[in-house]
Amino acid sequence: MTRQLYVLMGFLMLTALLVVGQLYVVIPLTGAIAETFSASPRLAAWSGTAFGFAYATGFLIFGPLSDRYGRRVVLLTGLVGTAVATALVGIAETMPSFLAARALQGLIAASFPPVALSLVAEALPPQRRPLGVSLISFAFLAAAPFAQFGGAAASGSPSQLMLALAPFYLVMMLGLALSLPKGAGAAHAAQATEAVDGNKLLHNKKVVSAWIAALTVLFGFVTFQVATVLGAGSFDAQLVRLAGLPPLVLSLFAAPISARFGAASTARIGLVIEAVGLLLCVSGAPMMVPAAALVSAGVALAVPGLIATIAGAAANRNRGMALSVYTFTLFVGASLAPPVAGAIAPLGAAVLFGLPVALLIVALVAVTLSCGGYPLGRQANA
Repeated sequence: MTRQLYVLMGFLMLTALLVVGQLYVVIPLTGAIAETFSASPRLAAWSGTAFGFAYATGFLIFGPLSDRYGRRVVLLTGLVGTAVATALVGIAETMPSFLAARALQGLIAASFPPVALSLVAEALPPQRRPLGVSLISFAFLAAAPFAQFGGAAASGSPSQLMLALAPFYLVMMLGLALSLPKGAGAAHAAQATEAVDGNKLLHNKKVVSAWIAALTVLFGFVTFQVATVLGAGSFDAQLVRLAGLPPLVLSLFAAPISARFGAASTARIGLVIEAVGLLLCVSGAPMMVPAAALVSAGVALAVPGLIATIAGAAANRNRGMALSVYTFTLFVGASLAPPVAGAIAPLGAAVLFGLPVALLIVALVAVTLSCGGYPLGRQANA
């Protein structure tokens, strides 16, 4: 890669940390949000869910928009909008207005991930694209611990933190505008394509099972992050978050693992590892550090494994839709986790961690029954 492309990848990864981090940064701030707006902790937990649901929905909107109007326009405009929405979160004076601003923030922030992945595929030379996708995927996953480190370490109120973060999206916009290669991300002339057949996707067991699995992966991951905050008095929460960071590097090796054992097998391995990590949490505080490592390792393998499974099972005419729905379900699971975890936490660790484990087992069975025990074939059948 040229120096300009290295700079571009650096800005894309930094922006990924800042954008996706908004889903996680409020997890350690739930108590502070409740105090700031005189709300209950259970209502304050919806600050993550409001962002997450809108974020998931936005994926279904901005991908097609970038196809029509160009990646550059959607990417740069989206970052300006994210900066404005983040400032609106910072100046919100009531809990309803705070939640509404968070939803707007999530919707606009969804303009970044699909466009960033498309830019990597279009701007990097073919031999470098797998590395580029892996680096972006790592940044998306690493946003969880990094954002929580920042949220927990912030000295000001949640509103002040949002106001402080808003200008960084403008800095990233400027950096990306200067580092994008000439012509990259421009709109292309419309070309005739085959009509997308969504019905065939619904009848594709491999694709549907991967969608089901996607719903469980970040649900378990975010449930663990919420539990880290809820039980912070009995262990070092920052140490637990730190332990979960190095295993995320496994996402960089998911492609060769999938090539060797098959994408579906990689996803199944990740689901099992994540479930084992969550089960360890039932044993109490002494097991939280190894559990953090296992949960992160499982997610780092499951997420790219499921992406490759869907990409291999779908046909060219509907692969984009299949992956859009996958991303939507992935973050719906992440959005449901904070309020669900907050509601069931009083029932004890067995229930708190047992629920995501049960869901992961259902996902494991679904993927196994639909994909079998062998590597996924290369021929699309959707």
